[in-house]
Amino acid sequence: MSASKRPSTSSLRRYLTSRPYVAVADIRRRFALEPDAMSLVSRNGTSAYIGLPDREAAKLEDLWRRDEVGVELSVEVNAPVVVGVYPMRLARFVMDQQMSNGNGFGHHVPSAEVAHGVVAHGEVAHGEVAHGESPER
Repeated sequence: MSASKRPSTSSLRRYLTSRPYVAVADIRRRFALEPDAMSLVSRNGTSAYIGLPDREAAKLEDLWRRDEVGVELSVEVNAPVVVGVYPMRLARFVMDQQMSNGNGFGHHVPSAEVAHGVVAHGEVAHGEVAHGESPER
């Protein structure tokens, strides 16, 4: 994709917020971005690497700082690496639903982490049951 056809901030925002979750690889494919690019994004003292060119990473970082999107970090590597992006409005909705329905089983992300827009991939809060596990009795 030529530089003139690279995504604008609004088209990137529209793409990211129209889905419940977008993998970084899907962002690269959707906008035909350089597959080997790597950039650093940061917010409130949290920094992470993301497999996007600097221009697009800066746009995503801006959306993250404005609380429009959250990022999911990989737990499979020792460095903080963004593997996916999710809209914060959806994350807040899910949290509100979990709190109101009283269902204590299943995946639950502590609201403080959702408020900061960072979730580790596959994370389960302390004392809760992961998918497929039976509760201890």
